[in-house]
Amino acid sequence: MDISGVRNLYAISKTAREAASITYTVASGVITITGTGGSAFMISPVQNSFSVTNPVTASGDANSLFYEQTINGIMHSVTATSTYLAEEINKSRTEWLVEFTDGTYRFFGTDTNGMQANGGDGLASGQAAGDAKGITLSLSGQSTYIAPSLADFADFEAAFTIESA
Repeated sequence: MDISGVRNLYAISKTAREAASITYTVASGVITITGTGGSAFMISPVQNSFSVTNPVTASGDANSLFYEQTINGIMHSVTATSTYLAEEINKSRTEWLVEFTDGTYRFFGTDTNGMQANGGDGLASGQAAGDAKGITLSLSGQSTYIAPSLADFADFEAAFTIESA
């Protein structure tokens, strides 16, 4: 049985990754990572608090086709580290490795412009006892391909030092 959902997300600054000379190659729906010395922040969401989409937009009249990649969710941990991370995400171009609950990985924002903030909330307290409290993120990016698969997480770990948010 395949249960949907996001287990972990890994946020990467596109600018910092490029400065570290880490490169990506996408072929046949799979991404390959080359290089070392990058940094990534791991977000471990509360169950069902993050979602990703990758819908296609096509126009025969304009002869165009692209994928609108989105990541939306709430970081329930409100610490100095998570607040700083949210600020950095909101003002920069980012790339995201998403680990699904079935153990597979997809990479979002690896095309030209990365993912960029298009909303969210720096801190939402909620009003009622059952309301969520945390930092909401809303990101989008356009890509010429569907978010590619990462075949081996060890390749990611070799390229990036991972810090928990």
